[in-house]
Amino acid sequence: MPKDIQKRIIKKIQFYSTLDDLTAFSKPLIKIPPSTHRFRVGDYRIAFHSDKQTVFIDRIRHRKEVYL
Repeated sequence: MPKDIQKRIIKKIQFYSTLDDLTAFSKPLIKIPPSTHRFRVGDYRIAFHSDKQTVFIDRIRHRKEVYL
């Protein structure tokens, strides 16, 4: 993954970590358990699931590969 994309992803994760409601900026996922939602960062997707206080990032991949 290119360094500039890595920096963008880190910046987005830091932003999302400050939010009270992650679902306001995420889209639901159905077929990638245990992931329940995803964030978009350019052509990359961050698939995650969460409980009350913790976000678990399951995968960060290009949009062509994340749903496989």
